[in-house]
Amino acid sequence: MMILMDKLRGFMRFCLAVLCLALPVLFSACGYHRVERSAAIPSWIKTIYIAPFSNRSSELLLGVWITDDLRREFLRGGALALAPRDQADVILEGDVIRVETAGLSFLTYNQATERRISAECALKIIDRKTGQVLWQTNNLNRDEGFLVGQDLVQTEGFKEGALKQLSRYMAQTIYHRITDVF
Repeated sequence: MMILMDKLRGFMRFCLAVLCLALPVLFSACGYHRVERSAAIPSWIKTIYIAPFSNRSSELLLGVWITDDLRREFLRGGALALAPRDQADVILEGDVIRVETAGLSFLTYNQATERRISAECALKIIDRKTGQVLWQTNNLNRDEGFLVGQDLVQTEGFKEGALKQLSRYMAQTIYHRITDVF
């Protein structure tokens, strides 16, 4: 019995030692951290103004959502500070060019059970002092699927949720393209 107790104590010490070594590693590797400023961004660009997105689509709130989500990405990421238009080094202007909805999966040839909403945006970054376009893209695309509900109200609710998710993903993509592109 004494040998068994010694082995158990030895095992407990071993487990405690492993735990003491593993905890600092586990806690140092998890959690959110700020992304450092990309070395590709010119040193003179420190601040950005994100103009409200214009919107040529029939999804009236999508431009507002993308603008808000993009501002949150810049606040969270920290690569460039947000500033008022008249104090920013650069101005980001965006435009929702189009939004299309199409069937994704079907119960019968004319009855969709899932749909996909796609959006296309154009962006440009302008030097506030000179008005020179520093970077632009005209074909930033994102899509998101959503279920077709039992009625129109439920389907529109699912569609709105998909648009909000699309907006968040679009903002993340824009943020990463801007901070990596310069």
